[in-house]
Amino acid sequence: MSDNIRVRFAPSPTGSLHLGGARTAIYNWLFARSVGGKFLLRIEDTDVERSRRELVDQICDSLLWLGLNWDEEPVFQSQRMNLYRERVAELLDAGKAYRCFCTSQELEAEKNATIKQNKAYRYSGKCRNLSSQQAEQLAAQGNPFTVRIRLEPGVIEWDDLVYGHIAVNNNELDDFIIQRSNGIPVYQMAVVVDDIDMKISHIIRGEDHIPNTPKQINLFRAFDQPIPQFAHLPLLLGTDNKRLSKRHGATGVDEYREQGYPAEAVLNYLALLGWAPQDEREVLEVGEIIEQFNLTAISRKAAVFDTKKLEWISGEHLSRMSAQKIKRILVPKLVASRLLTENEIDSQSDYLEAIIEILRGRIRTFNQFIEWGGYFFRDPKNYDEKAVAKYWKNPMTEQRLAEFSRELATINDFTANVLEERLRQYAERTGLKAAELIHPLRLALTGFGISPGIFQVMEILGKKNVLRRIQKAIEHFTT
Repeated sequence: MSDNIRVRFAPSPTGSLHLGGARTAIYNWLFARSVGGKFLLRIEDTDVERSRRELVDQICDSLLWLGLNWDEEPVFQSQRMNLYRERVAELLDAGKAYRCFCTSQELEAEKNATIKQNKAYRYSGKCRNLSSQQAEQLAAQGNPFTVRIRLEPGVIEWDDLVYGHIAVNNNELDDFIIQRSNGIPVYQMAVVVDDIDMKISHIIRGEDHIPNTPKQINLFRAFDQPIPQFAHLPLLLGTDNKRLSKRHGATGVDEYREQGYPAEAVLNYLALLGWAPQDEREVLEVGEIIEQFNLTAISRKAAVFDTKKLEWISGEHLSRMSAQKIKRILVPKLVASRLLTENEIDSQSDYLEAIIEILRGRIRTFNQFIEWGGYFFRDPKNYDEKAVAKYWKNPMTEQRLAEFSRELATINDFTANVLEERLRQYAERTGLKAAELIHPLRLALTGFGISPGIFQVMEILGKKNVLRRIQKAIEHFTT
């Protein structure tokens, strides 16, 4: 379409980027990219006590990790206080807002009286009809005041791109505060001023903001500005159908990054939580998602975040990812885990690619390459107890492995096909089933009861490592 399409993601830096916030950012970004518009970032940091700079950095890092690049310099609300005050003054001068000198005690008494009548509380408008002279006089006397919007009778309605037509009568609202007594604007005021200033055309956010929308539309009208289109997104739930929270496990994007999930998989899965492509595929590259994305195709139904589904999508992405890309991400993790040194990175390049190829079909995160493939870099220190009980219980196991090890030492062509042939020949010659040797051999070489094909593993490890590990396992179980 054009640059006239402008959307924004507006997190508050009071916590790390939550999965729900990440999905909101993803939908804003996908919409902008799908129609040739702009994706903007606004940091809503007016809550000085709770906002922290390190959280701004964390949020930005998480967005960039997901691939969500913004098109203009980020806007920080904390740097725009003078602008908000100027806009409040404009509304006061135009008679569209007024100063309220009611004390907190007066408002509390008013609220309690309303509650006793079993009515919903709305500000009575006590200060609404103060003349400008009266208001000036009270202010000059040092009386603190807030500033309230002067709502006009009528119905606020909009066609939500997700929830359809919504209407709210202004008589259900009150003249809400737009500036606190300390001169700080409230959320409703700041976001509308920002959206006007940033020329936002579409506001895409969580459904918990629906109650804010009538107030904000009133402010857009007060400023005689066009009203953006709204799209409110359904909630993210856990598998127990309750709102996603820490009790469901990790909820921050940074946590999934640390757990080794590919960014492409996290973006892919979050995009599917409320939206589905027309071809019903579930594993898509980002370009394919952009091509098919349609804002009006978002469901009103709350979406369930299922870690098992994310793991499956993650595994699919890893299975399709180039070995070079996997290696680029995996190497720093191997170095941090002390399985590889900086000096070994270049010399071990081919070895790493062989490991990646053999593991990629079984692995669902980058961290699992280390968790399940650490034996490619160091001898097993421990052996899986269940596998030991199952596969090393025969007292002849050590003798058979020792005999087969001597045969392995004579093999020059240490490749998977040759190794398998020689093992099966040995098993037939000694009256064994091949599995009676394969399972103890796997345990000796990897420490696990399961692994990729053991002959491929042996080929990658090489003769020297295989012979040493067999001997170490025999010594372990005979001492």
